[in-house]
Amino acid sequence: MRGGVYPRQWEWSALGVSIAAVLVASWPWVGARPARENWGLWLMAALLAWMALQMVPLPPVLIAWLSPERWSALSAARALTGQRRGAWAALSTVPGGTLEGLLDVVPAMAAFVVTRELCRTWRGRAWVLVTPVIAVAWLESMLGLAQFYMLHARDSGIRVTGTYINPNHFVGLLEISFPLAILWAVSVWRKGIARRAVSAGPASATIGLLAVAACLLMGVVFSLSRMGFISTVGATILTIFILLGSSARRPSGVVIGRRWLTSVAVLGCLLIFLPTKGLVGRLAGLTATETLSIDARSGIWSDTLGMIGAYRWTGSGLGTYEYAFYRFKKILPMDTVEFAHNDYLQIAAELGFIGAALAGALGVWIAWRLLSVVLWMRGSGNWELAVGLLGALFAIALHSLVDFNLYIPANALAVAWLSGIADSPGLRSP
Repeated sequence: MRGGVYPRQWEWSALGVSIAAVLVASWPWVGARPARENWGLWLMAALLAWMALQMVPLPPVLIAWLSPERWSALSAARALTGQRRGAWAALSTVPGGTLEGLLDVVPAMAAFVVTRELCRTWRGRAWVLVTPVIAVAWLESMLGLAQFYMLHARDSGIRVTGTYINPNHFVGLLEISFPLAILWAVSVWRKGIARRAVSAGPASATIGLLAVAACLLMGVVFSLSRMGFISTVGATILTIFILLGSSARRPSGVVIGRRWLTSVAVLGCLLIFLPTKGLVGRLAGLTATETLSIDARSGIWSDTLGMIGAYRWTGSGLGTYEYAFYRFKKILPMDTVEFAHNDYLQIAAELGFIGAALAGALGVWIAWRLLSVVLWMRGSGNWELAVGLLGALFAIALHSLVDFNLYIPANALAVAWLSGIADSPGLRSP
């Protein structure tokens, strides 16, 4: 509920995911594997260690060397309050906030481990692992559609949110599920044709998955999220481009032209006929909203760059952006700014260049693992799943440029869940 932003609602889910990770890691079939397949785990462990290190008390001389900005603020506060100047302290500006942030991060990392190992074991039925994400997103979309049709008569500009507080975070779950539903339908249809199946099973499953995808897409549209719609279209273009070049045989020029014409027609219909009047107005920047304007966001980004420069190596500490940002905030002087509205800037501000480099290396590694399947394993059993995962992660990566979906526990959990499948050796089964 509410995307997990309320700790009392989130803590039981976090505990359940963490226990499941421990059980999965202790099963007998989790054995040794080649070191080259473990880079994702090592990078994730290093990132977790760096986040935890930010809470560890260190001698003042080390803090002054690693983070002059932190030591300057700490020494000034101690002089003002009469505390001992030589006492040890943590790199994090708010250690309690960092601990609270870790309680959100650890379940996501646990989900990464769970799906990575399950996909290695269930490599022949890896699509089962994405079912929870698609199912939850579909239920959210159905609730969003119900909200739209019940409230639209009173307010034509209503923005649906499902169980989330913010429509941009509601659409964050839908946009990562949409490419997966589409590619699952493609996988079922292709396998049905390859087996020359005469039963109605593959056709019924394909139609059902396409219906789910349609619900997800309508949820994206009715949310009136500009970047959510752009990210969904971007992921659709990426997956179509990959599918067009996936044929094992080189098609004739006529076939290629027909494919591209059909794809352009589909995308044209998607862009012209699907958006509602409210979404078109928001895309054109004509509709006032309750959220931040583009000017306010750009001002926050500019001020965040100053914060990154001050805490360049170690960051202010995971989960401390709101508190550390006050000294650098020039925009919205009367408002509290809890997030940078750009996941990449906020990660750099909180974790510093060291933590951001580890997070970036993990993201690049996962992307490379997916691309290796998409580009060089087109005949493999999980090829369509790899394309769907690539589209899903591309969508959330694009949306994260202007929002903070990765700081919403439920969405971070879903992204980590899918990332574990993407990194799993099981995805590379022949």
